[in-house]
Amino acid sequence: MSDFLVFDEARLGDAERHVQFERNVTMRVDATDEWISVPVRCVFTDDGLSGFTFEIGPYSVCGADARALANALANFGKVSGEFRAVGGAA
Repeated sequence: MSDFLVFDEARLGDAERHVQFERNVTMRVDATDEWISVPVRCVFTDDGLSGFTFEIGPYSVCGADARALANALANFGKVSGEFRAVGGAA
């Protein structure tokens, strides 16, 4: 766990929400020159409607927006040389 302020929202009391993966990342807030810790999560909500979402602190993205975010991060990894495939991806 980081020593930085955690940017998140309490998500309590939802028995249908199942966190599949969670990790904290450190981010710089350019406007204030501060660092924060932000949890990122892959979540499945078994309510017959939501399905899979990706949470970034208090924000949630799904569907086409989650794919766009994943592709943007993959592009960052490719151009910066920081890409490390996980889960057997080539």
